Amino acid sequence: MKAAEIAQRRKKITELLYQQNEMKVQELVKKFHVSDETIRKDLTYLAEEGILEKHHGKARLVQEKELAPVFRRTSQFAEKDRITQAALNYIIAEDYTIGLDQGSTLALLAKKIVRLEKKQIFTSSLAAISQLANSQHKLFCFGGEYSPADMAFRNSGSEMYPDIQFDLCFFGSSGVKNRKGFCTSSLIDAEAKRRMLKKATKKIVLLDHTKFEKTSLVQVAPWSEIDVVITSKGLPLDYERMISAYAKLILV
Repeated sequence: MKAAEIAQRRKKITELLYQQNEMKVQELVKKFHVSDETIRKDLTYLAEEGILEKHHGKARLVQEKELAPVFRRTSQFAEKDRITQAALNYIIAEDYTIGLDQGSTLALLAKKIVRLEKKQIFTSSLAAISQLANSQHKLFCFGGEYSPADMAFRNSGSEMYPDIQFDLCFFGSSGVKNRKGFCTSSLIDAEAKRRMLKKATKKIVLLDHTKFEKTSLVQVAPWSEIDVVITSKGLPLDYERMISAYAKLILV
């Protein structure tokens, strides 16, 4: 069986668990028309990735702790201030079209972008838009269902701006513990981030130190697809080595 088929099936299993929370092994065998052994290998792999737990012939989605609302994620303000200042230095005059992910770190970066020369900013983050609303920048919003906790819009449907190309995109991440790339706690958000990745010339991920202490539901992309990772000094050595092998690592 081709690796792409295996990966696609495992992705579908994850999506089903995200919808239903729990499924029996035999339900998955019938749905995907594969053997009991094949499904059990899939579940073992996904369990090792931290996505599910196996319970007596069943698979159960690992429940993520609910994230605090964006404006309450301020316990690492000084740290995030250093990270976003380093990120700001990566925006050059020629970078006119910029994509911004959601989250408190990206909202802080948006506040610093205000003082730059006019840019085109694309984002799903209302928190970022609120920082940029009275600036000279031209703003575009990815629409969708509004999430009050994230102060952002979630869009699992067709792209609103299918033909755009970003000069650079900035991404946030939920926990990356036991992962080999940056992550999110939502499958819908993961697909939106992947669409942005494909359209970006330069890709930069911003991480505070707490992200290395907790896990997330789904990996968005491996470090090999990222150009620059900006995080705090003192991150675990194994992560420093892993990230540095694929992307430029900036410690602040």
